[in-house]
Amino acid sequence: MLHASRHGVDSHGVRLLPFYVDCLKTGLVKGTPNITVSKLRAAAAQVDADGGLGHAPTYRAVQAACALAKEAGIGLAAVLHSTHFGAAGAYALAGAEAGFHCLVVCNSGAFVAPFDGARALHGTNPIAYAAPAAAGSDPFLLDMATSAIPWNRLLLARTLKHDLPPDVAVDRHGDYTTNPETAQLLAPVGGPRYGYKGAGLAGMISIMSAALTGMRLDFEQDGAALGDTELGHIVIAIDPGLFGDPAQAAERVAAYIRAAQALSGDGRVVDAAGGPQWRHKAERDAHGIPIPAALRAELNQMAGGLGLPAL
Repeated sequence: MLHASRHGVDSHGVRLLPFYVDCLKTGLVKGTPNITVSKLRAAAAQVDADGGLGHAPTYRAVQAACALAKEAGIGLAAVLHSTHFGAAGAYALAGAEAGFHCLVVCNSGAFVAPFDGARALHGTNPIAYAAPAAAGSDPFLLDMATSAIPWNRLLLARTLKHDLPPDVAVDRHGDYTTNPETAQLLAPVGGPRYGYKGAGLAGMISIMSAALTGMRLDFEQDGAALGDTELGHIVIAIDPGLFGDPAQAAERVAAYIRAAQALSGDGRVVDAAGGPQWRHKAERDAHGIPIPAALRAELNQMAGGLGLPAL
């Protein structure tokens, strides 16, 4: 949650705390799971989340994948029997901070319409990729949903009473809407003309995360939105020295980031993926994480129910 809030991904930040508390109170997720890690083959491992929150087992999957990659050049770790794990970028970044290129994907419960559809087929099915860059440059960091926006952003819009951007959600008839109260499903990345691209990526991630691991597909999930169980997560780590000099690979990543930034001008700010997140992090590390009034009230209500002091 702090990774997300510090990097400006507020839909997956501290606003999820009441949700996770409810998951633990209702028993949707286990509070004390028995997380186990087992090596399957030379470059593959499996982490059993045992029905607990998805965060800790996915960090363990990153550690396992990086350890395998150190030996084999590439490592894959699958997390099974998991639940919601928050921002995928947190785990990809952990891999990059350990010195590896890291890809993370996960399926989720279906509340995203397929291209030109009015019924849910996919989850937001995020994809994250991070790569270490040479000294003086932040890592490359892609963290995106394959839906036009994350479901949490729709919930955040409802909380804050804000309109949604155009072409990111549909009502029960499959028509696009900016009203978060009438929005029933998210739309895939690409919107009304090119949403088949986002839908295709979502299907790929569902197959990688669920079909490959034996977990539930998006439309087979139980529970309310975000209350998913039997999820699969996939982590792939690649040693940047696999094909050559890792320092050179890091410099090439930095060169790409610099090339993107050099295109700024005429009032436009161009950056590589992750650029806005690094700016948010610098700002929030210096001045703190903003807590809107509606979220503060929600957190205080949760705290009161647990006998904790209010903010």
